[in-house]
Amino acid sequence: MAAVLGDLAARDGVPVFATVPDFGEWHRHGQESFVAIRRDVWQMPGRVTDYRFLDDFAEIGAVRAVVVADEVLRERVDCLVGVEFALTLRQLGWTLVQHVLEPVVAAVGGYRFDQGAFDAAYSRLEDGLLATRARLVEVVPLNAFTPTAGIEAVTLPDGLVLQR
Repeated sequence: MAAVLGDLAARDGVPVFATVPDFGEWHRHGQESFVAIRRDVWQMPGRVTDYRFLDDFAEIGAVRAVVVADEVLRERVDCLVGVEFALTLRQLGWTLVQHVLEPVVAAVGGYRFDQGAFDAAYSRLEDGLLATRARLVEVVPLNAFTPTAGIEAVTLPDGLVLQR
C-alpha cells in the first residue's frame, strides 16, 4: 500500500472526498425514492476503479504468493463467494482497494501511508476473509410506521422497539 499511496500522491495530488448516494444500500421504488447517503467518500481516480489497478505494482506478486500459499485464503479470493442464488466474484485486487486502500485514504485524509490505519484496515479484511461464520444483516426502512389502534409500540425479539 505504501507504493500505491506514493503513486497516487505523485500522479493525483490530493484525494477528493464528497457526499454521494449509496445505491448498494436500501431504496424504494414508487412514489418517492429513499436512498442511503454516504458522507466524506473518497472519489477514486478513474484508474483506481479498474479491478486490475494493483497489477501495475510489483508488490502485488508477493501478495498473490502469500494468498496462494495459504489454504484458506486461496479459496476465498479470485473466486465466486456467497449463497448460490447470489454469487459474487471476489477479485483480490478490487478487494484490497475496497477494504484496505480506501479505508486508509479515508482515515488519513490523504495519500500517505500510516501504519496504524493500514493495520486496522488489514486486520478487518483478514478477520473477514478467515472467518468461519458469517452473519447476514438486512435493514429495511419503515416509512410512516403507524401501530394499530391501542398499540403504542412493538417490541422485536432482539429488544428493538418500533414506535411512532
